[in-house]
Amino acid sequence: MTKWRISVFLILAVTGAFAQTATPQSSSPVYQVTVVSRTVKAINYGTRSEPTKIDFKGTVLMVDARGDATVQSRKGAVEVKAKFEHVGPPTAFGPSYLTYVLWAISPDGHAQNLGELILDASNKGKLDVTTHFQAFALIVTAEPYFSVTQPSDVVVMENELRPDTMGSVEQVDAKYELLPRKPFVYDIKSQNVTTSGEKLSKDDYEATLALYEAQNAIQLAKAAGAEQYAPDVFQKAQQLYQQALDARTRKAGAKAVITSAREAAQRGSDARTVSLQKQSGQ
Repeated sequence: MTKWRISVFLILAVTGAFAQTATPQSSSPVYQVTVVSRTVKAINYGTRSEPTKIDFKGTVLMVDARGDATVQSRKGAVEVKAKFEHVGPPTAFGPSYLTYVLWAISPDGHAQNLGELILDASNKGKLDVTTHFQAFALIVTAEPYFSVTQPSDVVVMENELRPDTMGSVEQVDAKYELLPRKPFVYDIKSQNVTTSGEKLSKDDYEATLALYEAQNAIQLAKAAGAEQYAPDVFQKAQQLYQQALDARTRKAGAKAVITSAREAAQRGSDARTVSLQKQSGQ
């Protein structure tokens, strides 16, 4: 049976990082949003009914990564069926980067989280998703949890035109909001922790990963002041995270752990968004 390896130091590293860099009493937000200008090719798929293909190419952060996607405009949405390979572990960019997310970026810079890219033991993954955008570029970023609402600046892959790609193509200098990498980076060399990990079954791996992502989401919400600005949502996230831990302790199965943990991550993300909006007066 194929085994997935996951590093047991991650949960300690994430907690330690926040203990060192953020407290609820901070006078200014720890996680600043940066507007970055990045040139990407956006394709208008809305004018075509036939499917077309695009490729994905790794950036300088992950030059060996690659992939392709079949894109088709359907009534009310555009469907993207993508597959990827040679995608290294996200923790290479810092212990609190636990997963990858596929984004659609509109020509005016709006980003839509299309879904989490979960890798198998061969560093391959696939996604079957839809977007309400008609014209967009596609990028893949490393993220602390799956339900982030803004892409990080760890862009590991971008779409690339093929000779047979069909659609109206426009080169856009899309300015979109990115969560900078620096606040997530954690130097484990200064800590007495191990980078070795136990081998897990696929179900146990996904359950463990879901727990890590939930803790990241809750820690980010706390750093953004969610205890003060979104206490109800933040408390619900904590309760769901505890439910996930209890499910694992009871050996209730990976599905029960994953369900509660992913909902905890979503609530943590919501609490962080509400907190930042209230602080900015929105």
